[in-house]
Order: sequence, then structure tokens, then C-alpha cells
Amino acid sequence: MRQPRTPVAITSVVSGCLDRIAGEPGAAAVWRVWDDAVGMQIARRAQPVRLRGRTLVVAVASAPWMQELQLLKPTIRGELNRRLATPLVDDLFFVLTDGRGATASEAPPRPPARCPRPPRDVELGALPPALRASFDALLAAWRRRAGNA
Repeated sequence: MRQPRTPVAITSVVSGCLDRIAGEPGAAAVWRVWDDAVGMQIARRAQPVRLRGRTLVVAVASAPWMQELQLLKPTIRGELNRRLATPLVDDLFFVLTDGRGATASEAPPRPPARCPRPPRDVELGALPPALRASFDALLAAWRRRAGNA
């Protein structure tokens, strides 16, 4: 008869799987130490997405925060590596998210904006000749774009 196995904590199983996926022993620890390494203010606005080689890809909620994190990159990298059993992060690469968790590159493309209908009766006679010529050209381009040429 087969001996029953000793129960194993799910975290050790998941950590091992994440390490294999990342291709680096101990890589799962990056996600565990992130909040403490960067602090809650940053963790609410930036989260690690994947470890690509020794570059950690981090999704950031806004462009101003992305710029701020660029300036803090050496500090963040140092804190992460200090909290890991072995240093794994040589660089950080920040990507902007669309606010719902998807990175901007994963967001579906927006359809092109429809051109509004051009005005019908435009009185340009009172304008100086140079300004009137500019408005005439602009109005003609607007009509061509709207399909009313």
C-alpha cells in the first residue's frame, strides 16, 4: 500500500510554478516583496507584470507616475534586490496602463473619429484677403474629408 503524502502549502507549489514560468529561481518573490519594497503609495499605482530576463516590466497607472518612477528607478531596483534572496532585477521597464489593468499596447484600438459636417453658410467676405484665403482652404479641406467636395 502507498504511503500518504505530507500536505504541502499551496504557496510553495505556486511559487515553484511561477519561478519556472519566469525562468529564474526565486522570481515569484518579486511579487511578494513588491508592496513592501516600493511602499503602498507607489504600489497602488504600479504593479509588476512580468520578469523578462533580468528586466522587471511594471504597469503604471498614469504618465506623471511613470515619470516619477523613472527618477526612482535606482532606488526601487535596490530595494527589490535587497529584499530578494538573490538579486534578480537589473532594470525596470515601465508601461502605461489604460486604468483597467490592461497595458496601453493591449488596449483595443479606437476607431477613427468621424469628421463633423462642414458648415453650410459661412460668411467670409468681411475678413482680410489673406485670412479669407486660409479659411477658404480650411473649409475646402473639411468638405473633402467629410466627403462633400
